[in-house]
Amino acid sequence: MPEVTMPRLSDTMQEGTIGRWLKKPGDEVKRGDILAEIETDKATMDLQAYDAGILEQILVGEGETVPIGQPVAIIGSGEGARKPEQREAAKAGAKDGRAVAGAAVAAGERPGTAAGAPTAQVSAAEARRGAEAAPAAPPAMGVPAGIEEGARIKASPLARRMAAEHGLDLRQIQGRGPGGRIERADIEDYLEQQRMAPAVAAPQPVAAPVEAPAPTPAAPAAPPEAEVIKPSRMQAAIARRMVEAKQAIPHIYVSTEIDVTDLLALRQTLNASAGEDEVKVSINDLVVKACALALEKFPEVNSSFQDGQFIRHKQINIGIAVDIPDGLVVPVIRDANLKGVRTIAREAKALVEKARARKLSQADLEGGTFSVSNLGMMDVTSFVAIINPPEAAILAVASVRKQFVPVDGQPVIRDIMPVTMSADHRILYGAGVARFLQEVKRLLQNPYSLLG
Repeated sequence: MPEVTMPRLSDTMQEGTIGRWLKKPGDEVKRGDILAEIETDKATMDLQAYDAGILEQILVGEGETVPIGQPVAIIGSGEGARKPEQREAAKAGAKDGRAVAGAAVAAGERPGTAAGAPTAQVSAAEARRGAEAAPAAPPAMGVPAGIEEGARIKASPLARRMAAEHGLDLRQIQGRGPGGRIERADIEDYLEQQRMAPAVAAPQPVAAPVEAPAPTPAAPAAPPEAEVIKPSRMQAAIARRMVEAKQAIPHIYVSTEIDVTDLLALRQTLNASAGEDEVKVSINDLVVKACALALEKFPEVNSSFQDGQFIRHKQINIGIAVDIPDGLVVPVIRDANLKGVRTIAREAKALVEKARARKLSQADLEGGTFSVSNLGMMDVTSFVAIINPPEAAILAVASVRKQFVPVDGQPVIRDIMPVTMSADHRILYGAGVARFLQEVKRLLQNPYSLLG
């Protein structure tokens, strides 16, 4: 029977969380049907069926997190559909690598296997023993006494296994999943609370009255008035990638100021002539277009450094940093150098809406060769951005401000926009970055060149 496994939906994804099942056991499934919503470190994406048949088993419940490649469901002919308690036993077996042979044989089918485990033929005696052992966790797993009689406690198989490994009583843990179901996160939170509790809360017996050196003071716990907040999957992934980027990539920063007075006038003209249904062009759309054209002239900026070699990309794909409630994503506008500013504006708006709805696809997030991060709407005088690997550079755009500048020896008020480019010093050097920025500046200060 075809197993549905947790797919890799982004280049940084290592595990995924089942957000919501859209199909239930017994439902007919066609190729291309959406089985479930998967929450990743970047967005919420769809789990697509690649085989047709009947959804016989769901191995991973809503809210559970499993690594890439782990089976999450089984699609078959429908003959292998099991009773609810048998499905729960099969889910537990798939989680901890033990084949629930009894349930499979009782249903008259060949027993399934855990991820990476070979299929084996099971004798009738082994099948009976498996069927008897399946509904509850084996005592060898270290489940505390009393768990068996509390079998009605709603908990995912992974949560039960974690509780057994740590000797926890599930009755002491508050479940925050659907219907009060105890999930992996609840176990982790409980363990974290236990670790952070004062030492007096869990006294240890004294083995012998032997004096010992005073232990090294532990790191101070959070003050009582502070709140400890566990990062979301996306925030944890961002933290990991940013540390990797700063540690692995030697950053160099070059700044300049751009007179965008004429650019703002052009933008006003474009938007005034736009129809009611047309998307308005933003300053960022014009900056993206200018960077794309500059990358044509300076292809070395449109590069990566991988395995000790320079990789020069033929496509010019500009990533745009989008702020969302619990993090930051960088969807990509492909072939930005070949598209007009109105097309860039339409695509950028669509990507921003998808990002904030957590509906970005893998294709939306991959393939970037250069990025733009714009905080101009936040009244920012200047800032530097961290490079988005494996790209060679990112442009940080600050707020436009009116300033006096000399024009023909006279002070004139102009609209000035500060920008700073962060570049990978293995690929680019200061003079090369400065030349690229001068080209971006030339294009933005002669904005009609962006419309050609």
